[in-house]
Amino acid sequence: MKKQWSFVGAFILLFIGAILSVLNVDSVPVSFGFATYEWPLIIVILGSILLGALIATLLSTVKLFQETKLRKEAEKSSTAAKDSENARVNELEAKYENEIDQLKETLRLKEEEVKEARANNELNSTENTPVENKTF
Repeated sequence: MKKQWSFVGAFILLFIGAILSVLNVDSVPVSFGFATYEWPLIIVILGSILLGALIATLLSTVKLFQETKLRKEAEKSSTAAKDSENARVNELEAKYENEIDQLKETLRLKEEEVKEARANNELNSTENTPVENKTF
């Protein structure tokens, strides 16, 4: 949309320049500092318009290159930040997975101790239980 408005603006300026050029066909002196020439006003106006368009194009091109450079630098720093963040996340995941594995191992050992304690309690309770003497 912005390019369309630029095109419309350029067309309007060109149209106004053409009208002014047709209305002003008299010869005018043009001084370059070291020499003076007599040119038709239409040539001076069109030359000025073309020179202005050339300068505007060059300035916009420089600005475009600067913006492109800034965008690329921002993308690089963003990528570096994402890589750093991903590395930190991976580091924390590994740390917590290691802690989880340690806790699972501790839990397994505690469960084995509980089973052994229960087995010992059952053995002790059966040994301490008096056997009834039944006569046949």
